[in-house]
Amino acid sequence: MRLTLEEQLNHVIRPQDFLVGGAVVVVKDSQVMYGKGFGKARIGENERDFTPDTIISIQSISKSFTAASLLHLVEKGMLELDAPVVQYLPYFQTTEKRISNTITVRQLLSHTAGFAGDIGIGYLLCTNAKKFREFDEVKKQYGVTDSDLEKIKNREDITKFFKSVPLSHAPGTDWSYCTDAYMIAADLYEKVSGQRWDKYIEDVLFKKLDLKRTTLHAENIYKDENSALYYCSNQEILHHVTKPNLDMDVFECPYPINSLGAPMGFIYSTANDLGKYLSSYMSEAPFISQAMMNPMYEPVWHFDRETGYGLGWGTREEGNLLIIEHGGGFHGISAYVCMVPSERLGVVVVSNHDETPSQEICYTVLDTLLQK
Repeated sequence: MRLTLEEQLNHVIRPQDFLVGGAVVVVKDSQVMYGKGFGKARIGENERDFTPDTIISIQSISKSFTAASLLHLVEKGMLELDAPVVQYLPYFQTTEKRISNTITVRQLLSHTAGFAGDIGIGYLLCTNAKKFREFDEVKKQYGVTDSDLEKIKNREDITKFFKSVPLSHAPGTDWSYCTDAYMIAADLYEKVSGQRWDKYIEDVLFKKLDLKRTTLHAENIYKDENSALYYCSNQEILHHVTKPNLDMDVFECPYPINSLGAPMGFIYSTANDLGKYLSSYMSEAPFISQAMMNPMYEPVWHFDRETGYGLGWGTREEGNLLIIEHGGGFHGISAYVCMVPSERLGVVVVSNHDETPSQEICYTVLDTLLQK
């Protein structure tokens, strides 16, 4: 007897891979083909099951929303991808001003701007970062002082902080993932558009895509009964250790809150809403035009013959199929999404434990679907 799609996926998705909880959603032709929660969104006194509608931090999957916001400005003729960032933000520079003056918008969004990697400022701005033992070590590692942090009140201040950041290579000559650069991208959106990035994302993009349980406001969703708490297995990273369930070898992580850092990784969503989001790229009337999707999906940097990075999305070629994907991770969080535009097929995996193999689960589900 031939197995149904649900039976096939239930066979390949192992519940034990979700070390606390999570959800998997599959969309095809803008319809949910499969949606299932695994384990717990919260453990301990207020234990709750994890469902496809459980709100959770999606971390770096947020970057695609930021890239889309800038591409909307490109579509309106207000922004050019190959124009220097400094053309729009005259105060943007690094320690090598002459060189950083050549960094383009495309390079900023594709992690080819020349930064050595993360500069730490985004992490250190997290409201609860001091609850991690590594906080002072990260400040020391990246040369960020308390005075630096106190001066940052908005995203323009973050852009200006880059004046103290050296480049490790010439723009466009190498790839190095700098999550902090996406806060500059949001500052760029605000200066060019004349409106707050947050307002556009919530009042326009989320509403247009009907993402009713997607938000930037951690303080609101923390009170939502169907929202996740976050867990890890390494208690050594925590100042204050809380073990909410004595039968489980996991510890509660601080809640991920960073309002200034939303463009780089602090959007909160659900597996179902992320399924809608993926579908919005692949529908007959996509929320962003095909002319704008092309540069998003075109690798600016090739890691090898099959994989690369475009604008806010990773790219992978498998046979004659182009797969668009991105992950998100932080203490207590593991998430991954991928889509095959030509098949109008997307997979979402989210989890509230940082060791859940979300990418592996996502690939396993996608491979199963493509073999069907």
